[in-house]
Amino acid sequence: MLRNIPSATLKELVRLSERKEALMAQIQEIDREMIRVQERFGIPCRDDEAPVTVSRTGPRRRKSRA
Repeated sequence: MLRNIPSATLKELVRLSERKEALMAQIQEIDREMIRVQERFGIPCRDDEAPVTVSRTGPRRRKSRA
């Protein structure tokens, strides 16, 4: 399956994945803020907007390979 991938490449993928998760969390918080403002002023949400979801609350723990 995944073989002969240099460790530098794997580290880069991990770094990018962590950055992506952080950015997604920021986007979710912005979405929540927008919804609070819309509700405060009675602005209806568009039907095509996806609901705000929470994917994870904290960093994932790595599984140890035995």
